[in-house]
Amino acid sequence: MRKYIRNYVEGGTYFFTMVTKNRKPLFQDPALCEIFMAGIEKTKIFQPFELEAYCILPDHIHLLMSLPESIKNYSNIIRELKKTVTKNARKHLNLPDLVVWQERFWEHTIRDEGDMQTHYDYIHYNPVKHGYVESADQWKWSSIDSVFCDHDVTPSLEQIIALNQKGYSFGE
Repeated sequence: MRKYIRNYVEGGTYFFTMVTKNRKPLFQDPALCEIFMAGIEKTKIFQPFELEAYCILPDHIHLLMSLPESIKNYSNIIRELKKTVTKNARKHLNLPDLVVWQERFWEHTIRDEGDMQTHYDYIHYNPVKHGYVESADQWKWSSIDSVFCDHDVTPSLEQIIALNQKGYSFGE
């Protein structure tokens, strides 16, 4: 089995995909979406980062985050976030043995502004890509219509398909 080597860059910006165990659509429950967002805020207290963009879908989540200059180990952040969300989801659902997440997560180091824009757009376009809504601004559980949104979101399904064909991977 090939071991994946993660790219840790101090002060880096990263795109993440986190998938639920067996793709169970746990985040169809709005209360679990709230629990996830509360988990973000709690994690930021102990593991600082800047949340640039997010999208919570029923069976996976995309995050775009920037780390402070002195921080490079994003794995600690993701581990803490998963742990916090799992603990609170178990409590909310009264399922003490619930496994929320797949063990691994997918990460991509953002290389430049163009790469940032591509991943920002992808995050917000994802609910359209999966057929949940007709336009990105209709999806409640993303940063497209919040204080986070300071970029122009202009993707189309054709652009996303073209990026996939060029070798872009978004961890789904």
